[in-house]
Amino acid sequence: MENFYENTDFQLSKMNSRRNSSDILDHTVQSVRGRSHLCSTKTLKHVLAVFSLLLLCALVGLCAVGILYVSKSMSFEAISEDYSRAVQRLSVQEHNASETERKYEELKAEHRRVQDLLSHCSGCEICAQCGEGWTFFGVSCYYLSSDKLNWWESRDYCTGKGGNLVVITSKEEHDFLSSHIHETHWIGLNDLDTEGQWMWVNNQPLSETRTEFWLKRKNKPDEPDNWKSEDSSGENCGALGNEEGYTHTWFDASCKKLKKYICEK
Repeated sequence: MENFYENTDFQLSKMNSRRNSSDILDHTVQSVRGRSHLCSTKTLKHVLAVFSLLLLCALVGLCAVGILYVSKSMSFEAISEDYSRAVQRLSVQEHNASETERKYEELKAEHRRVQDLLSHCSGCEICAQCGEGWTFFGVSCYYLSSDKLNWWESRDYCTGKGGNLVVITSKEEHDFLSSHIHETHWIGLNDLDTEGQWMWVNNQPLSETRTEFWLKRKNKPDEPDNWKSEDSSGENCGALGNEEGYTHTWFDASCKKLKKYICEK
């Protein structure tokens, strides 16, 4: 009998223990579910916050892109307008330049025609004014000597004839004179006052006329070379041609040499 009660108490105790364990398990599950619910809510809030921030950044970025696009569009339009105006101005300048060049060529052709007429004239008033032995070309009269003098004597002779040693200021004038001589002639060029500073007899610096026909050599010094082997004072006077027969370039020479000469008036 006692064993029966003991077994009964044991069974009740066991049942209570199971009931308590079941209650604890239910409580634990509910607690876990509550915590999971809380965690899910917090996570959702964080996700929403991040998503909102990203959305805000995207909107700001879109606004910035829109502003840049508008700015670029306005800048491109301004550049396009400036470019169009520049092209128009360039077109006008090119037209003016072409017109000026055309008129210049017409004037050159007319000048050559007049020179040809005057240079071939015989017995006309202009030719008569030059005097006997003088040749007219362009706007000047030229005298090509048959005798030889040093440079100073040549200058004085030309002055006595109402002119001076020739001053060459253009290729046309140079070509005309060189085509009429067959040996070296004095011209009105010197650097007697300052070595290397060549001056015409009318006191005009050679550098101002920008017309030079000095001989250029390969592997040797160009003219003027101021050679002093014949004259210790150097070569300080200019000549058209030299003793070797070159008559289309300039040479410096000793002013003491005797040469033919060209006068101009």
